[in-house]
This record gives sequence, structure tokens and C-alpha cells, in this order.
Amino acid sequence: MAHFEVEVELSCSPAEAFEFLARPANIRLISPPQIMLVFDVAPERLSLGARMDFRVQAYGVVRSVSHEITVWEEQQRFVERQVSGPLGAWEHEHLFRPSPGGVTVVDRIEFTPPGGMLGLLVNERKIRDSLEEGFEHRHIQLENHFGIPQ
Repeated sequence: MAHFEVEVELSCSPAEAFEFLARPANIRLISPPQIMLVFDVAPERLSLGARMDFRVQAYGVVRSVSHEITVWEEQQRFVERQVSGPLGAWEHEHLFRPSPGGVTVVDRIEFTPPGGMLGLLVNERKIRDSLEEGFEHRHIQLENHFGIPQ
């Protein structure tokens, strides 16, 4: 599995950042518009065992994806795992660590590119590039919402 990790420091409490990111409607707000994220099924607030069925546009094609919350530690971390979707595997851990200026939000993703013909086009490098671009946008949106520590 490939590993990708990024972090951003925000000027809010871990509880505030956790609560914001535990709501799928907020995830849609901070996602890059070009991925056209649409939740077909998702709770108002995530919890252990919650499932999210959504569509995203990637590389010009709309894909259906299902994720399930497999770990839930209130105000500290949660993990979402791909149940079905285009990738061979996907697990996204969201961590919330107190920091001197507020909170450091860490995103750790382990993934396997798709197999078959699709895997020839959508390889690890392309997925990493998309993740870097997506999280850059996401972090700007989070910094605009919460502010950055001074």
C-alpha cells in the first residue's frame, strides 16, 4: 500500500475541528469544486459504523464510492475505509492533536491504485498528485474558516 500524509495547523480547539470534519456537509464545502463531490447517502454527523455513499469526478469520469467509519475516538481521531470504489484499497485516518496555537489536523491515507487497465492510467503518482492538489485546497478552506495560529 502507498502512504500519503499531510497536516495543517488551525486556530481552534481539537473539538471544534473534529466536529466540523465529522459532518459530511462540511467536507463537501471544503472539497475542490472540480471533483464535484455529491453525497448520495450520508448521516448528518459521522459515528462508528456510519456509511457514506458518494460520487466524485476523477480524471474526467464520475465514480461511485462507499466509505465506512471503522474507528471513532471522539475529538481525537476517526478512520474511514473504502467499502466499494475504484481504488484497490483506501483508508483515511483523521487525527486531531492539540498544539500551542490550537490544533494540528493530520490526514494519513493508505491506498492501492486500481487494478487492470484503469491501473495503467491511474497509478500511484497520479493519485498522489491529486491528493496533494485536493488537500492544498482543503487546507486553504480550513484556514479561511478557522484561521491559522499566530
